[in-house]
Amino acid sequence: MLPFILDGETPFENGDYIFVPEVRKAVEDKKKEMPAYIVKAGKLVPFTLKMDDITDDERKIILAGCLINFYAGK
Repeated sequence: MLPFILDGETPFENGDYIFVPEVRKAVEDKKKEMPAYIVKAGKLVPFTLKMDDITDDERKIILAGCLINFYAGK
């Protein structure tokens, strides 16, 4: 789960799929914005997801997959 932020109205509906290409690299590279796509009825609709500043530990937890994995790796 990632702490994404949207500007304006939500561009997707319940049941839509969201594809965020290279999301791991974006988190590693501390990107504040990343391209995403709504997958609906066989079409891709582009939009932008944002993420506020997070601490290095929060970033490591996200990259580990969860808090348990983060502590297990220490």
